[in-house]
Amino acid sequence: MDETIELDALAEEIRITEQKLGDLRKEYRERKTAGLRAAIEARNEAEALIREEMKGLGYSSLPPRYVAWRNA
Repeated sequence: MDETIELDALAEEIRITEQKLGDLRKEYRERKTAGLRAAIEARNEAEALIREEMKGLGYSSLPPRYVAWRNA
């Protein structure tokens, strides 16, 4: 009977440890990509401001999102 209790306790400890590991992995991914997510958000906000400015200047059609701007 004691062995069964010990096995159940070990199984529960494994379950809790696996849950904690999953949470730590999620936090690691979030921290690792935080800079990238912030940069993408800033780019999207800048593109929205550009679209508004272009509309204000009277451009009826806007360039595609990923236009390669360069000086010719």
